[in-house]
Amino acid sequence: MATVIFYLDKERKNGCLILVTFTFNHQRLRFSTGLNVPKKAWENEEQKAKPLKDYSETNKRLREINNFLLDTYDKFFQKGAKFPQDEVKKKSEEIREAFQIFIGRKEVNEDNRKPTLIEFIPIFQARYSNKLTPNHIKHFTGIKNHLEKYEKRIGIPIEFETINKEFYLGFTDYLKEVNLKPNTVGSHVRRLKRLMNEAVEDKLTINQEHRSKSFKVINEETDKIYLNSDEIQALYKLKIDDPRMQRIRDLFVLNCHTGLRHSDWPKVCLKDIEDGKLYVRTQKTKEAVIIPVHPLIIEILKRYGPELHIPTNQEANRVLRWIGEYAVLKKITKGNLEKWLQIRTHTVRRSFATNAYMSGVPMLSIMQITGHRTTESFLKYIRVTKLENATKLKDHPFFNA
Repeated sequence: MATVIFYLDKERKNGCLILVTFTFNHQRLRFSTGLNVPKKAWENEEQKAKPLKDYSETNKRLREINNFLLDTYDKFFQKGAKFPQDEVKKKSEEIREAFQIFIGRKEVNEDNRKPTLIEFIPIFQARYSNKLTPNHIKHFTGIKNHLEKYEKRIGIPIEFETINKEFYLGFTDYLKEVNLKPNTVGSHVRRLKRLMNEAVEDKLTINQEHRSKSFKVINEETDKIYLNSDEIQALYKLKIDDPRMQRIRDLFVLNCHTGLRHSDWPKVCLKDIEDGKLYVRTQKTKEAVIIPVHPLIIEILKRYGPELHIPTNQEANRVLRWIGEYAVLKKITKGNLEKWLQIRTHTVRRSFATNAYMSGVPMLSIMQITGHRTTESFLKYIRVTKLENATKLKDHPFFNA
């Protein structure tokens, strides 16, 4: 558990400097926030300056510092994991380094010593803590842990200059040996390339071998199924007694008609629907999207009202796995029952895109909603067989002239 406590230094002409103590795992770090307030304005119990209208920016910055320290702790110390004291001390120094950069007192190479690739990761995380999602930032802790373990295995420090084809082959082999799936390996390679690109921009290295063709991002398509309109309707009518599982089923069906990612499910609400259109700014791309509203969306939203309660991606997928098995048990359709065992949150996007395409909605119109930037990437995304495509085209005037 980590705690953040702000307190005042002794009073001077420009007020009192606000200091912060960060305590975790029997370690205590002390920092200066660089902020000053008069002693009489400080509310120690509430950890803020008053009156609020006079110190809104100061209190906002204190909240940012508090969140940064706690988020950084979560990145370095996974919940439930045990760390030896020497590892805790090492990580505390990395936290100190990250804070100094976050607060703006230190540049990447202030001490004239270039960081190693592994040392650069917390610097990168601190730099983008307010620009990338918490989960995105957390993933870089994952590659940091793997790099540290791989470094111990090979007995050679991992420097920017050591990132070459030989390293790529050895590191990806290691990731496969520890039973990571191909797409997970590919994600780590993608993050490694991002770190190297950042380091090149920072002039920490001139090595650009990570940009060569041999430095491939492994990618294996895993979500190959979609539900057609009849299957979605059958799922919606499937009797499920458990209210929680029924709600997640309804959310799944609802978003088969929006095509939104799970991160955007919370944004589907009545207040954002106007004149039959849903207005959403997506979490991943930050782009504004306008989606025509299917009547079923309104029906489900009105049923649950403010009690919609969006589940986490993990919880939703766990329940969808059960629903898929239940659908097979109930022989929900006469088609391929095995596909129901593969339904997950991402199936909604494939179902939306594929059904819209098969219904004759122009490709570019669908891409405006799904966020695909090229027709090539879109066509790889939708799940249309050659037979389905021929069936779709058979009534086209071109084939009936």
